[in-house]
Amino acid sequence: MQIYLFVALVCLIVIAVFIFQNPTLVMVQFLGWNSPEIQLGIIVLAAVIAGALITFLLDTVRFFKVAKTIRELKTSNKKLEKINQSMQSSVQANTVVADKEAAASATDE
Repeated sequence: MQIYLFVALVCLIVIAVFIFQNPTLVMVQFLGWNSPEIQLGIIVLAAVIAGALITFLLDTVRFFKVAKTIRELKTSNKKLEKINQSMQSSVQANTVVADKEAAASATDE
């Protein structure tokens, strides 16, 4: 976790340096849309923020899918544990009955 914070801090410092070193005014053209003249650093900052937001949203979707799978597996595991317990108790009951029958036949002889 600390390494991610360190990498994020380094990226933030690099972006800040880039913004302050690029005060050049540029006009962005995208799909027929023209922006007013804006500093290049601000455009890069907006692109970085948009990329971080998209990454966060995609990771959130992945997290919910993983959480759903974990819940399903926990539910399945609980059901299987109950089945296992009932099978173990029936095996123990059968063992006790078999021991009693063996003891009864031994006393009959």
